[in-house]
Parts: sequence; C-alpha cells; structure tokens
Amino acid sequence: MRITIFICLFLYSVLGRCQDTFTPKKSEVSKINIDGVLSDGEWGNAVQIPLDFEFSPANNIAARKETIAYITYSGRYLFVGIYAKDNPENIRASIRPRDDNNFWNDDVILLRLDPYADARNNLGLAVNALGSQFDIKQVNALSDEDRYDASFNVNFESKGTIVADGYQVEMKIPFSEIPFPNGKNQTWHVNFYRRYVENGNLIEVSSQPRDRDNSCEVCQTTDRLVLNDVEIDNRLEFLPYLSSNLSGERETPETKITYGKPKFGVGLGVNLDLNKNTSLEVTINPDFSQVEADVTQIDVNSSFSLLYPERRPFFNRGSDLVNFSGGAFYSRSIAEPTVAAKIISQGKISRFFVLSALDNVSPYLVGGEDRSFMGSGGKSLVNVFRYQNLISNTSRFGAVVTSRFYDGGGYGNLIGIDGLFLLNKKWRLSFEVFKNFNKEPVQDWINTEESIQGKSIALDGDKLNGNALYFQLYRNTEHWKSVFFYRDISPQYRADIGFVVRNNRRWGTVVHRYVNIINKPGLQAFGFGTKIDLVYTHQDLFKNFSVDLAAFIKTYVQTELNYTLDFDAVKTFLGVRFRNLPTHQFSLSGAPSESFNFRMSATTGKDLSMNELIPEVGLLRSSYLTLGIQINDKLNVNPSYRYSRLERTNGSSDYFKGSITRLNVRYQFNQAFNVRIIAEKNSFTNQFYIQPLIQWNPNPSTIFYFGGNQTTIEDLEDAHFQILQFNKSQLFFKFQYLIG
Repeated sequence: MRITIFICLFLYSVLGRCQDTFTPKKSEVSKINIDGVLSDGEWGNAVQIPLDFEFSPANNIAARKETIAYITYSGRYLFVGIYAKDNPENIRASIRPRDDNNFWNDDVILLRLDPYADARNNLGLAVNALGSQFDIKQVNALSDEDRYDASFNVNFESKGTIVADGYQVEMKIPFSEIPFPNGKNQTWHVNFYRRYVENGNLIEVSSQPRDRDNSCEVCQTTDRLVLNDVEIDNRLEFLPYLSSNLSGERETPETKITYGKPKFGVGLGVNLDLNKNTSLEVTINPDFSQVEADVTQIDVNSSFSLLYPERRPFFNRGSDLVNFSGGAFYSRSIAEPTVAAKIISQGKISRFFVLSALDNVSPYLVGGEDRSFMGSGGKSLVNVFRYQNLISNTSRFGAVVTSRFYDGGGYGNLIGIDGLFLLNKKWRLSFEVFKNFNKEPVQDWINTEESIQGKSIALDGDKLNGNALYFQLYRNTEHWKSVFFYRDISPQYRADIGFVVRNNRRWGTVVHRYVNIINKPGLQAFGFGTKIDLVYTHQDLFKNFSVDLAAFIKTYVQTELNYTLDFDAVKTFLGVRFRNLPTHQFSLSGAPSESFNFRMSATTGKDLSMNELIPEVGLLRSSYLTLGIQINDKLNVNPSYRYSRLERTNGSSDYFKGSITRLNVRYQFNQAFNVRIIAEKNSFTNQFYIQPLIQWNPNPSTIFYFGGNQTTIEDLEDAHFQILQFNKSQLFFKFQYLIG
C-alpha cells in the first residue's frame, strides 16, 4: 500500500493528478441491509477505495488512520459503505437533524460525486459516525462564500454505528436523486473525504491528493467510477400540504389575548422528470413559510437593506445556476406567489433554468449611492431565464434575462452575460455584465423626496436605464492568494428580482494574502494579508479609500485567532467627507471537545452614525458570542449574545446602544424527529419572543411541524408590557408529505 501511495505521489508531483478507475459489480438490493454495520456477504461485489492521503494539516502524506470506502450498485441505487478506524473514545458524533449547523464539529465522511465528469460541481453527501446527514453542492466559484450551496438536497438513506475499532457507515442513494447524462452506461468522477480530531487538531484525509496550488477544488475530483447498465427512472413526485395558523393580540396589559378565526392553507407541488436531464416543477398556492425564524441582524446603523439566506425548498434545485456576485437574482424577492413553475435542464455541454411566478407581494428595492430604499408592492409577474454553456472543464459562458411586470403598470427588465475561465491551475478570471430597462410603477410603496441623478426615488413612472460590470482576476498558490475585483455600477442600475443596494460607483479592490499550513500540534496554520478598496463615483468624485490589515493563527483544539485593522483613510457619506476612521476587530473560535464549541468577536474604533440627518463620527463598541453545548448525543443548547454601541465622541450620549440575546435548545429523538425552542430578546426594538416547535422531517420534502410564536413588544401604544406578558400570539402547524 505504501509503495502505491509513493508511486501515486510521484505521478501527482509530475503530472499534477493521480487518477484511478473503479468498476464495481452489481449487487442485489435485498442483500444489503442499511443498518450501519458492514456485515459479511453484503459488500462482496463492492470495489474498495482507500482514503490514503492526509492533505491537512500535512501536505499529502500517508494517512495516519485507515479508512476504506466500499461502492456497489443495483439498477436503481448506489450503495456506499465506510469503515473508519479509530479509538471509539475519540469519535465525535451526535444525533442531528439534516444539515445542522454543528454537523461539521463531528467526525464526518463526505462522498463527492461529479456525474458529468466535467468539474461543473461536486455533489456532496456527508454523514457523521451515527448516520446523521448533511448534503451540499460544491461549485466552481472564486470565493468561499459562493463555493458551497447548502440548500442542495438529496433524498438518501444512511445509518452509522460506532464499533470496537472505529465506526461504520452505510448509504443507499437512489439514482433518480442524482442528475447525470442520459444513457445506461455511466462514468462519473468520485472522491471520498474524512475529517476527525486528534489531540485537539483537525485532520483531513482524502482518497486523492489535494493540490494546494490549484484554486479549483472541484477539478480535483478525478477518480473514475464506472457504472454499467443502470436504470433510468423519471421521477413523478407530488407534494401536497395542509397548514393552518391562529393569531391573536391584546391591546392593554389588563385584557386577554383575543384570537381571530383560524386561517387554513392547502397547496400542491409537482416535480416531473421530462428526461434524465430535464425536470419540471410546479407549485400551486405554495406555503413558503420557514420552520425556523431568521437570526435577527443588527441594522440600527445600516443605511442599506440586509440580505437574508434562502431557506424555502422550492428554490433549492438549480440555485447555483442563478448565483451572481452582483446580486442580479435573489429568490426571496419572490415573496408570496400564488403559482410558480420552474424548468431545469442539465445537458452534457449546456444548462438552462426557467422560472415563472405570480407573486402577490412584490418587494421593491431601490439602491443608492449611500442608502437603499425598500417598499412592499402588490401583485406582479416574475420571469427568469438562465442559460450556461460549458465550453470545457475549465471554462463556461452564460446569459440571463429577468423581468417583473407589476399589476397596474410598470416593469423591471434585466439582461446579462457572464463567464468563468480557468486560465491555468493558478489563475482564474470571471466577469458579469448587466443592463436594466425599467419603468417605475406609479405607486406609494416608497415614501421619500430624495433623488438619484435627477430621477426621483419615489415611484412616479420614471423610465430608467442602467448597467453594471463585475470583473475578478484570482491567483492561488499554496501560500499566496491574490484577487483583483472591479465593480462599475451606474446610478440608475436596478435588479427588480435581485438584491442590489449600492450604485453610482467605480470600485476597485485588491487582496493579497499569505497562508502557511504547518503540520505542528501547537501551530496548525498562520497567515496575514491586506485588502485595499478605492471608490469613485460616476461623476469622478473620489469617494472612499480604505486599507485592511489582517492576520490569523490556528492552534490547539481547533482554536483560531483573527485580527483585522479596517482603516478608512477617506470615507464620503451623504456628501460629507471624513478622514482617519480606524476599527479593530478581534475574533476567537474553537472546538475544545465534542460537547463544546464557541465563537466570539469584539470590535472597537470609529464609525459613522449612518441614520442621522447629518452623519457624525462616533466611538464604536460591539461584541458577539455564541456557544454550542452538546449535553449528550441528543440535547443541544446554543446561546448567543450580540451587543453594539455608538457613542458620541464627547461622551454626552449614544447614537444607539443595544443588544440581542438568543437561546436555541433542541432535543433530537432521532434523525427525523426533534423538539426545539427559540427565545430572543432584542433591546433595540424592546421586543421578546419565544418560538417552540415540534418537528418531524424524515426526508428533505416531507415535514410535519406544530408550534407557535409568543411575542412581547414592551412599549406599545402608551402601554408597557412585562417581558412574559405576551401581547401577540400565533399558533401554527403544517403537514407536507412527499408522494412518489
């Protein structure tokens, strides 16, 4: 085995890759019992794939612990087994719901699949040592923020068991859940990844070596998996739901909560595979409500609207196709559709995405130079068409057209082209170019007298044309990472189905970082770097100039310490120019044990009072702390605290001061069923709420939940309520079941 590793490492260093071909034999479905135990006789037809390479913190040395993956298949299913050797006392694992935020603190196995073998993306199916699941799509993108799509879902079965010398995992994956080219004989690319903690340090191993000089991670999944005579099943799935909610409130502390009549909702989703590459999804009267409330963001000193993540299942499939760095598409801008339909096609050399929806509530966002303006509109028709051509494994080119037509008049149209090109393994280039054609509706959705370059922001029927350019050049080596990012956004640029909060700027950013991963227990990695931002307006006004200096070290128990100096040498806001505004940010995170992890940060320095009529400089103090406490395999407690204060420089008073305290407690009976409660106190709004929830979620689509929101607004219409004297109450339930 070590000779094989040596030969592979030699070929890898010379050729830049190490590629094997695995050809499993077919197995009978009835012979493999998914119970988390690799029993004798089950896996006789499987090929074995060793995870031989430790790529972090070591650089592609022989793995310290043995891990073997097993792959076999039937006509309709892919079967995967894992035998990970370890001391059972060292294994980190808890019973978790799907896609839990704390999942990656556990010992994890990740299967990466590239069914098209062209590096367009890796489909990641991860399980921990007890079989809990996390599925994710890793795309060919520049930044870490855009590289992972956690909304991706695959309905598969998994079980895990801790045994005397490690743990074993079994997975059963329907071929119908995986997009791949037409044809019964398939050749995919495959890779296995394992992570575990040893002596407090994170160890990462793989079935293939990892080239740190290569900025394209998905390109490094290259082992071939040959699957002959698979059966092509075209899915026909129905997703009906029934929901209800009951709301009430009280007007004074002395009166009782008065409830109105219960509201009921019923709807249906249909997902039909037209062929293996193309699917049609239609939803009628969809319920896009979320199971868990968004974490409240502090916006008291923000002049722009805040971006929240998408959690609604309808938008999960194909979301990576409409992910733009410029925010040209934002699915949460489709708020309450009556009906929506979507077609996704993924061919060998091209992909396209079509979405249409009738929306009852249309968020209306107008970006500005220093502020954004938000309103809520009426009905609208939304259309999105996205096409992408895969020129090669290293290049792609695409186009997008979006439109929104408002009931009563007005529209917003956007067209754009984009591309991503891997010039070589170190250099990458991407661009996005957009042009909008808008006619404002005549409505009172936005109430302001401000204007942008002679055009009023209030909605009075103006015709607007704008454009935007986003250009990135990226270089990556083992130690040095460099980025040049240029954005040119005209004053009247808008994206009515997007999220664009800033315009009227020519904005250049240069980032240069050094990173060194060291295979030492006390110092796993360190790095430092700088970022420079220079902003001009389209009227050639020198607006902003800032320099960031940053450094980090990673040491024992996965502890990482970061420091950033953000120095705004020049900052112009609402026509007022300020100089010398430094802020210092310190952050510390770690996972000392399976049962405890933490993140904390503190910021101090000077900042502007963004929401004053005339902005002024204040003294900023803010902090953040969150803890992950795993009481046992099933009970998780997650408290968090955020505080922010901007004080006048003379110390006489505060521009703002407040905190948000949040507690999330969850008891996970098994992978599908849990009970949890969220409580949050927001001193900025004098609001407190509790949200208990009972949830059953056996697969990504089937869900039952019952819960409520109990809210106290402490000061309401000259009446003061005590914190537990709820003046608003809501009870709700939903049952949604996947048929097919």
